[in-house]
Amino acid sequence: MTIDVSLLDNSRQSPESEAALGTPQRRRIVPETFVQLLYEYLDARGIAPEALFEYPWPAVAERGSSGVEIDLWAQLLAVASAHLKDPYLGLHLGETITPRHLGVLGYVLTACDSLSSALLKMDRYQRLVFDVTPMAIRGGEGYVDLVWGVEDGRYGALVDETGIAVLVQFCRNLVRTPQPPLAVQFVNPKPRDIQPYQEFFGCPVSFGRSETSIRVSLATLALPLKTADPSLIAVMERQAERLLQSLPGEIGDVEIVRKAIARQLHEGEPDIESVSVATGYSSRTLQRRLKTAGSTFRRELAQVRRQMAEAYLRDTRLSIADVALLLGYSEHSAFSRSFKEWTGVTAQRWREKSR
Repeated sequence: MTIDVSLLDNSRQSPESEAALGTPQRRRIVPETFVQLLYEYLDARGIAPEALFEYPWPAVAERGSSGVEIDLWAQLLAVASAHLKDPYLGLHLGETITPRHLGVLGYVLTACDSLSSALLKMDRYQRLVFDVTPMAIRGGEGYVDLVWGVEDGRYGALVDETGIAVLVQFCRNLVRTPQPPLAVQFVNPKPRDIQPYQEFFGCPVSFGRSETSIRVSLATLALPLKTADPSLIAVMERQAERLLQSLPGEIGDVEIVRKAIARQLHEGEPDIESVSVATGYSSRTLQRRLKTAGSTFRRELAQVRRQMAEAYLRDTRLSIADVALLLGYSEHSAFSRSFKEWTGVTAQRWREKSR
């Protein structure tokens, strides 16, 4: 089977062209069926998840287009990991994935004829299972990279590791002769012991990278699926299309500005000129559009920094100084003053309370 890498490679579309074309308004949620993966895992171990979380068993809405907010999902994983004393919970959850946990998309993928076909369906319908960070596909010499950036925020190691473990294990389940990825990398800091990751993925695993990714060979993508069903995929795709059309459409000017700010923070404090270039507007036009939306550039910069600060602070492997640097502050003290203005407490106190 010959694979046309150009069909898989969506890396050539820049953030600027995305902004011009109009990008989906991410709801920052995961489906209830995906969260049920965690509840069932705990239940199988004699732990009542409703009592542990003080949150009911996630029930799927009739239309199937609701979900659980990503921040809540991160908290549920953190509570379960602490209760089980299992820092590798994400890997262990991945081992239990079934098509049902991915909803309609799970059944679409199982009915495809090859992994490359399944990857194309994943690219189209990914919002149905992870409407948070978009997946990019980049073609290389003999391989394809599946990439998730940090522009839309960072939600912690457990969220990332669960998602990647689920995807890799799901693909293993689809083929008769599973092949490991060529490499896996995470944005999160390196844990004390990486051997469990290398054993699970069966390939080199690295941490502290600028983006999370899975590298897969073209030979692996050519593998046929053992559950291919052309008649089923036509039915399931029609249902997936209806669900996709029910999701929010294009994002507004404020969200475009926030995404541009988030992309530039690691290089220092963004200014309106650099963000204007990134969004394709002149600085005057950008100011006018923000004013129309009832906001200002300084307000949006502070808002993005606060949201990202809270996400970073949940990862206890990052020091307060690390968080300040990641948010573009040249001095730790400047970040500390800003954070206390936003929340009324120090960053250290907020971290303690969030735990």
